Amino acid sequence: MRTCLFLFLLGPSLLLGQENPIPLPQEIPAAEKVRPRNVFSLTLWNYQGRLDVAYAPWGNHQEGNATLVPLTLVTGARSEKCAYYGAGKLVLLRPKQTADPEATAIPEYEKFLEVVLPFRPDRTSETLLLLGSGRKEGEWRVSPLDFDPQVLPKGKFSFVSRSTVPLNLSFGEEKFALSAGEAKKVNGIIKEGERTIKLSVFSRQGGARPVFAQEWPHVNGLRGMFFLGSKGNAVQVTRFVDFPRPVEQALGYGSPRITIPDKSPREEY
Repeated sequence: MRTCLFLFLLGPSLLLGQENPIPLPQEIPAAEKVRPRNVFSLTLWNYQGRLDVAYAPWGNHQEGNATLVPLTLVTGARSEKCAYYGAGKLVLLRPKQTADPEATAIPEYEKFLEVVLPFRPDRTSETLLLLGSGRKEGEWRVSPLDFDPQVLPKGKFSFVSRSTVPLNLSFGEEKFALSAGEAKKVNGIIKEGERTIKLSVFSRQGGARPVFAQEWPHVNGLRGMFFLGSKGNAVQVTRFVDFPRPVEQALGYGSPRITIPDKSPREEY
């Protein structure tokens, strides 16, 4: 009897001659096996103020308890990057207007805008969404811009002219011209030791007349877009820059399709 008890306490691993038992394979959560189809960020375009929105990373906002990611947009700033796993249109939500906003601790959302995101079969796409007011009062619209790293790699900057006059530009060590409606990509090159990059814009109408000049902090690996539009006798410049980061740092990455609300355990008597 004592011998049997001793063998039982040794366990099956020692009886089979194994000093360390082989661990059983663990199931990996489904969300970690799938990479998002698109990573997007949002910014307000020609709008002053604040806007609260939300989205469902899996595109299932109509399902009960679907995981939602809230975002607050402010003028002049771009949102954090957001992971999207859905196969259809991205639907942006906004909080429902209620008579008493403090009546419910959890906000309720309604459909706000929808947009078709670009998808690529071999990798995660990246998009910049411009949110602005429409032609009618209270109307909104969203415009997607392709911000894919292979389309606009590190160190590259895209300049798009919406000006009505031809322009000459100096950006860091690059000098180039833009006709009305033209777009061009250039390198963001600065001299060794410098930490800022300067953009100077000159109108070619009636001679080389300066219409814009500004400097920004600059580091290697930065990429971005510049939009140039007419504003009286000057040029208005809108700048979007990005420093590539791992997709795992995006909001909503690895999130479950459904969020199960916490429930306090009931005591049994």
